[in-house]
Amino acid sequence: MKENMICGVHIGEHGFDADGVIAELKERVVDPGYNFVTIRTRARFEEKIAPEVFERWAKYLAENKVYFVFLYSIVSRGKKLAAGIDEECVARIKAAAGEYFLGDMLGELGSCFGAKQEGYAYARSDEHPSEASPYLYPAQNFEDMKSAAEKFTKIVNEYVQICKKVGMPHVFSVEPTALSKYIDAGGVDMPMLELMIAPPDILVSYMRGMARAFGRVWGTYLAHEWYGGVRHSDPLKRKRLSLAAKYAYLAGSSAFCIESGDECISSYEQEHGPDSEICADYREALNYLRDISAEDNRDKAGPRVKLAFVSGRYDPYAGWGGSSAWGQYGREEWGHSDAEHSWRLLHEIGTKRQWWDIENYGDEDTSALPAYGMYDIVPIEAEIDALCRYDYLVFLGWNTMTDEDMDKLTEYVRRGGKLLMSMAHLNYSSRRSGEFIMPPKDKLRALFGADFSGEVRSTNAGVKFADSEMDGVLYPRVPLAVSDPILTAGYVRYAVAEPREAKVLAALSNSMRTVSHGFPPAVLEHRVGKGYAVLLTAMEYPGNGAVYPLYRVLVRELVTASARSADVKVIASDRLRYSVYPDGKMYLLNTDYDLPISVIVRTASAEKKLSLEPLELKIIEL
Repeated sequence: MKENMICGVHIGEHGFDADGVIAELKERVVDPGYNFVTIRTRARFEEKIAPEVFERWAKYLAENKVYFVFLYSIVSRGKKLAAGIDEECVARIKAAAGEYFLGDMLGELGSCFGAKQEGYAYARSDEHPSEASPYLYPAQNFEDMKSAAEKFTKIVNEYVQICKKVGMPHVFSVEPTALSKYIDAGGVDMPMLELMIAPPDILVSYMRGMARAFGRVWGTYLAHEWYGGVRHSDPLKRKRLSLAAKYAYLAGSSAFCIESGDECISSYEQEHGPDSEICADYREALNYLRDISAEDNRDKAGPRVKLAFVSGRYDPYAGWGGSSAWGQYGREEWGHSDAEHSWRLLHEIGTKRQWWDIENYGDEDTSALPAYGMYDIVPIEAEIDALCRYDYLVFLGWNTMTDEDMDKLTEYVRRGGKLLMSMAHLNYSSRRSGEFIMPPKDKLRALFGADFSGEVRSTNAGVKFADSEMDGVLYPRVPLAVSDPILTAGYVRYAVAEPREAKVLAALSNSMRTVSHGFPPAVLEHRVGKGYAVLLTAMEYPGNGAVYPLYRVLVRELVTASARSADVKVIASDRLRYSVYPDGKMYLLNTDYDLPISVIVRTASAEKKLSLEPLELKIIEL
């Protein structure tokens, strides 16, 4: 089914003139043929805009079939509505605009309340009075991760309820962090991801995985002036904008808005006007999205994805900015540590293994990306059917396990899923202090086929692998009588496990000639129903320097195996980004700034060879 998409600009980034709004809408939205705009009034509480002025804007936009939302009408002013937006005003806007009035957009709640410390948005000074500050930094000294996460969700909901109380038809958010599942839990209807604050591969995967899990439509807010680089005249920054826009499109975004740059650049002590070559490039990037959204019959289902990483319960990873979990800066225990550092493994996805890496197998090198070029990051809070859309689930960052989640993961594997996690992800505690609460023994046995005594042993031994029983999964070497233990990187604490139905996939060893006895198993593989559960028995999260090399091998092989076994195989430089849609349409993007790349696309019935110029997005039918 063809998807309906919206594309447009933001008004109010570098100043606002209420009397000139319609003229600005005509010049920047209607005449260029866009069908979406966000409006930031920038009016203070004492500078009310009359309801009839809003009504006039609404009529003009509806007459020209332009959808619109207001931005920062609450958040930048604390928990109050600015510019005179009240129930009467909203009612008049709705009557004048009908379906074209989409509602209000909350801005950057994740960075304000979930990542940063006091003073991030407003310092206490004469310029920014102290009464503004309490709304713009997170509360401190929570007892545990659960309390912090629930407080954040409550704050989001408080803003949502203000919007609902005055009758806003929908509540949007522009969110620059990976905290989108908590924004959703707070009641936001449609999230828009702010690019390019962090790598789009990662943040887009978070947003898309959340949206799929909870049935949301999502969009992209291109804040490139601020976050595409600080040197506006740099040609690579402008090329980066083109790539960001095209990547958002191939990845499934349904709405596109450019925050600024089409009309002027005014930041980092630099000024560029609308007639500059730089602003022309911003408009060109947006026009590309306008045209392709109108012309391309893109499948509403979004890109195919076989492999997902799991965003664990109470995981505070924001994707950028901040260095403490949930913005807690009062105690060192809240500082980013192994759990949050585990997400760094995603920076390897999209990059081929080195040529000398003997753990890379296959007729061709498909190690850069998983099957169909995309991965999702799915919330553990998702229902079982949402998890089962993926063939592979991999845990990385913080997770507080529950009985419900243990049962859900066991059912996921029973239905045919392939699960990878570490012992650290099984902790029932939500405290940062290092406390570990073991899951019930019967649930551990059901999922991983082993008994756990609760004992922990520390060793810096390496491992020797056995062959996996999973089709197409090729872990390095087998425990031959003579072979080097591999992947040693320091001391690791392993949970002592007694395999029952499970097999030992990787055995600890410090001997070249034998598999050493007396060590607990390092990795277990357990067949459950139609699927497999794989457990690294390390008590530390994968971000730990001594654990990372082994977990990296486990993860990268699942990524490669998914691509190796897909019904669409792609052989190309790792500068390629691509997606495959259910209707057989394929989107290929060359992210190289300077060089063309050759691509081979192979299916069971055909092989296509093509070339992509630098920055080129090409659409083909399989």
